[in-house]
Amino acid sequence: MKNMTRTFALAMGLTVGTLAQAADINDVTTEQVRAAAAKACEGGKTYKVAYSHSVSEVAIVKQVRRFADARAADLGCVTVLHDNTQANNLEQQINAIQGWITLDVDAIVVLPIEPTALQPLKRQAQAQGIKWLTYLGKMDGSDGFVGFDHAQSGQIVAQAAVDWAKANNVTDAKALVTTLTPLPPLAPRWTEVTRIFAENGITVVAEQDAADQTNGLRVAETVLQQHPDLDIIIGMADDAAVGALRAIKLSGANGDAMFVGGQDGSLEGLSAVNDGGAYRASAAILINELGANIVDLALNAVRDVEPSFAYTPTVLASKADQALLDKLLANYAN
Repeated sequence: MKNMTRTFALAMGLTVGTLAQAADINDVTTEQVRAAAAKACEGGKTYKVAYSHSVSEVAIVKQVRRFADARAADLGCVTVLHDNTQANNLEQQINAIQGWITLDVDAIVVLPIEPTALQPLKRQAQAQGIKWLTYLGKMDGSDGFVGFDHAQSGQIVAQAAVDWAKANNVTDAKALVTTLTPLPPLAPRWTEVTRIFAENGITVVAEQDAADQTNGLRVAETVLQQHPDLDIIIGMADDAAVGALRAIKLSGANGDAMFVGGQDGSLEGLSAVNDGGAYRASAAILINELGANIVDLALNAVRDVEPSFAYTPTVLASKADQALLDKLLANYAN
C-alpha cells in the first residue's frame, strides 16, 4: 500500500499534507488568470519564474513544462527556469531552490517534497522579495498556488457513467470504484462518485484502493470473479482504470456492455478512450492550461494582482466530443 501511494503521488506530483485546500477559489476562471497576467509585460519589465516539480522525469510533467515555456514565449517577457529534481529527491530540490534564490528570480513555483524542510527557504526567498507559490497545494504563508479540483473530477466521470447507464437502459447497475484512502485529500475523486451513484440507483459493490495499473488489474480481476454481472468500473486515476480494462479483456467479460472511466487525462487513458470499447471516459485535466497557469499565477503574485490562487479546469474526454479528445491527445505530442 505504501508503495502504491507513493507511486501515484510521484506520478501526479502529489505530496501528502500539501494538497489543494482552498475552497474559495472555485469561482476563479482561467480567463481571469490570463487577463491579469497579460498586462505583466507592459513597461518593458522582464521576469524570471522558477518551477520545481518533484518528479521532473515523468512524461506528463515534461508536457506541463513545455506548456509553461510556451506561455512564457507568448508573453515575451518571461523566462522559465526548470530544475532536475527526480524521484522526490529532496536534496536536489533544495539545491535548486537555493540556486534560484541566489539568482534572485522573481517567483518560485514548487511542488514541495517536504514542506517543513522547505519552510526556511520560503522565508529566505520572501525576505528577499521573491514570491513563493506551491503547485497542487498550499504551504502556510505562500503567495499563490496552482491546483485542480478533485471533486469536479469525480463528478465529471460519475455523471458520464450515469448518462451511459440511462442511455443503454442498464437497470440495477453494479459498480466498482477504486480509491486511495492513504491520501484523504484526494477523497472527492471517489466520494463524489459514490454519492452520485447512490442518487441514481447504482449499487457500488466494491470500493478498493488502486491507483496504478498493477493494482487496478488485481482489484478488477477479483471483483469481476465475485460479480460477473459488473456494469461499471471507475478508477480514481486513469492508470487504475487502464489496469481494470486489461482485467476485463483477460476475463473474457463483454466490454461492449460495460463502462470504464478514469481520471487525470493521462496519455494511456485518453488513448484507451480514443480506441473505443469499454473505456468510455476520462475526467481530464487541461495540461496546457496547467502549464500556462504556472507562469500566469506567478506573474500575478509578483505584481500583487489577483488571482494568484486558482484551479485548472478538468473536462470530460469521451468519443462523444472527438474534437476535444483529439485536442487533449495532441497535448502529448512533442
